[in-house]
Amino acid sequence: MEHGMTKITLEQWRVFVATARHGSFHQAAERLSKTQSAVSHAVRKMEECLGKDLFAIEGRRATLTKAGRMIFPRARELISQAMQIERFCSGFDPDSEGEISIAVDIVLPRGIVLNALHQYSLLYPRLSVRIYETAMSGASEAFEEGRAQIGVASCLSSRMIVEPLLSVRFICVAAASHPLHQLGVITHELLKEHRQIVLSDSGLRGPDSDWLGSQQRWTVSHLTTSVAFVADGQGYAWLPEHCIRDELASGRLRPLNLTAGRSRMIELDIGYGEHLEQARQILDLVAIFRDAAQDSESPTLPGVRSRIDADCGRSVSSVM
Repeated sequence: MEHGMTKITLEQWRVFVATARHGSFHQAAERLSKTQSAVSHAVRKMEECLGKDLFAIEGRRATLTKAGRMIFPRARELISQAMQIERFCSGFDPDSEGEISIAVDIVLPRGIVLNALHQYSLLYPRLSVRIYETAMSGASEAFEEGRAQIGVASCLSSRMIVEPLLSVRFICVAAASHPLHQLGVITHELLKEHRQIVLSDSGLRGPDSDWLGSQQRWTVSHLTTSVAFVADGQGYAWLPEHCIRDELASGRLRPLNLTAGRSRMIELDIGYGEHLEQARQILDLVAIFRDAAQDSESPTLPGVRSRIDADCGRSVSSVM
């Protein structure tokens, strides 16, 4: 081997990163349009070259070893740098100026937004980004009115090109001292007899939500206000799990013992318009958000998830 040549190819590093993100050879193969045997073979060759196991195989899951966790962020950065070089060769202009606007539903973990915008600033240091913090129909409305070029929400305009981004888990909670916890198993009919803390829709054309179980409601426009009211025993609420982990861990908030439907998943999509100006910059930001969301969902990277799921005390959310 010549001096300075690497033992592992860039394509093998792509395989490693995809496997780490998805937690299985099968899903990595689907993502990369390869066979599962090709993916597992590439990983084995990498482990032989490095003299270290990168994954621990548990059934169909491929979990990063300690060595794998140490390598992963460096491998991801290597691929990112390679992509940046390719962009320069395909007409990418890092000196692009102007502003990109994005409407983001408040239930998207703040860490994903921070991660994505940081990566984007490395590609386009001269571009400004305007963020509209919206809820439910708010992102779609911002796009329809021409205020946002990209939207992240569970409800997006039919005029947008939409793809799945992330699942957010909501749980029904109340303060530990709330009378609902003294009733044993709780039916949804019983919930209606108690006050619900509701987060308002930021759009003017938002549909009614089937999450509104109670006639007596306090409607607020700040997520932190909702959490504070619930923790103070003023009512129950459906809240994003990643936003109340500290309260759950301390026992200030407890999940309600519902007969069914104790948690609900909201599927967030990312969408953008076709034939827009700054199409290249818009597509790049969409791709970066997609990668940031995939990183946050990786079951093999608890350190990343804890950072992504940190503080989310933003204003304006959806009716829940």
